[in-house]
Amino acid sequence: MRYSALMMCLTVAFTFAAESSHKAATPEPAHKTEKPAAEAAPASHDAPPETIPVPHSAPIGKYGIPSPGPVHRSSSSHAAAKKHSAPSARAPAAAHGGGHGAPHAGGHWGYEEGSTGPNSWGSMSPSFALCAEGKEQSPINITTSYAQEMEKIKFSYGMTRIIAVNNGHTIQLNIDPGSYIEALGSKYQLLQFHFHTPSEEAIGGVRYPMVAHLVHKSEEGKLAVVAALIQQGSQDNPLIEALWDKMPDEHNESRTFDKLTYSPAALLPLDQSFYTFMGSLTTPPCSEGVRWLVMKNPLSISARQITRFRKLFPMNARPIQPINARNVMEGML
Repeated sequence: MRYSALMMCLTVAFTFAAESSHKAATPEPAHKTEKPAAEAAPASHDAPPETIPVPHSAPIGKYGIPSPGPVHRSSSSHAAAKKHSAPSARAPAAAHGGGHGAPHAGGHWGYEEGSTGPNSWGSMSPSFALCAEGKEQSPINITTSYAQEMEKIKFSYGMTRIIAVNNGHTIQLNIDPGSYIEALGSKYQLLQFHFHTPSEEAIGGVRYPMVAHLVHKSEEGKLAVVAALIQQGSQDNPLIEALWDKMPDEHNESRTFDKLTYSPAALLPLDQSFYTFMGSLTTPPCSEGVRWLVMKNPLSISARQITRFRKLFPMNARPIQPINARNVMEGML
């Protein structure tokens, strides 16, 4: 009896010890903490479009050859500079191509890469041959200039009626006769002005956001184009604002400003120092014999005004052309 009771106690004790040992040897599974839904990362939503300001100046990049750096003023003699600044022997152009006042015989051309783009203009028509073969083509990158004493350009721009035309390549503003410039011993009547983005001309390897080309013609039929570079500023330009408010949206559409309340002089910088050289039309037929007068100091308009033009014409600038044997004169007033 005592033996049986003793054996039962030993059995119970052994069983309890075995169960305790098993529990200690078998770890409980780890507890996984779920992140509450309220603390989870927020769902992805489309962010509002980022506003990218138009830079004060834009590198040439895809629109021409990179040649950054300031304009180098050569110390060569004035005589050498005068020798190379003589007009081209080629016949002067009848009208500045940027105006596109009438269709060219060579057919439709454009600024996009491909069969109608700038690299193909010269092969589109025999009348466009100079676009590929000319030695004094525009625009150019101004990196070196020859200082020379020259008289200031005399601008005589009055209030005028303006007819705004969307010619499919730019907005062209035709004006009534009466406005003119006197430059380098010649008088040129202002015919029209129009815009490009980015600027076609580059200074020290930099193209500006826009440029206004003011196209003039002398009694002898010679052309002179004033290039007024445009940079981004903080204020709207009153003339640009008025023009953009009536800007024709459709190809061949035109609108008229009958009131004589605006003058092209609003496109000129206060400091009218300039570079000058002989070049060409920047659009087909790329005729040479054009006197270029590039303002050294840019005009400022607002980023909003630049964007409004670019919505119609995102890019309408010809690539930079070789300067070849030409010299650029810098007026030292």
